[in-house]
Amino acid sequence: MALDIRVCFLGDSYTLGTGDVEGLGWAGRVHAAERGRGIDLSSYNLGIRGQIGAEIAERAAAEIDVRIAERGDRQGVVVAFGANDVRLERPLEESIRAAEGILRWAASRRYQAFLLGVTPAVEPYIDEVRIHLSRRLAQAAGDVAVPFFDTRAAISDWSAWHREAVEGDGIHPNVEGYRRVAEAFGAWKPWRDWLES
Repeated sequence: MALDIRVCFLGDSYTLGTGDVEGLGWAGRVHAAERGRGIDLSSYNLGIRGQIGAEIAERAAAEIDVRIAERGDRQGVVVAFGANDVRLERPLEESIRAAEGILRWAASRRYQAFLLGVTPAVEPYIDEVRIHLSRRLAQAAGDVAVPFFDTRAAISDWSAWHREAVEGDGIHPNVEGYRRVAEAFGAWKPWRDWLES
């Protein structure tokens, strides 16, 4: 009998899947792929457009606990944010504190957490800041022994993501961009090991 696995995808508009005409984003595609593999996954998309890390951290406990606390055989939290922190020029340490707060709280609740790096930006000056934030997020994940998904490195070609963003609202991709993130995350060993062990 398959394990009953509950997961919350916590983040911003990229987590929500803004811009995807199919309404799935990458998190919805991960969910669909796992269900297709026969994994009994219940997932909850807790992405909110425009939010920064501090806002996401503030709502995390209440929104996650009501959905997965003491439900199912295994509970997880996938955390992905940072683009708005960079866009709104929030202090780096504020973003790192938000990530660490979520990850430490998840550990206290015995939820398996996963942290994602920030997706690349077309503009070089914005992308440099996103690279720096992603490196610091990786360090924060390491400090609390949480698997870190290096989103940038996991996908060799971001041209579809950027092309779709330009064709859309200038920020968010469409079907192909999100599909590539979903496939890379879905194949990621720490995620596979947790689901299938």
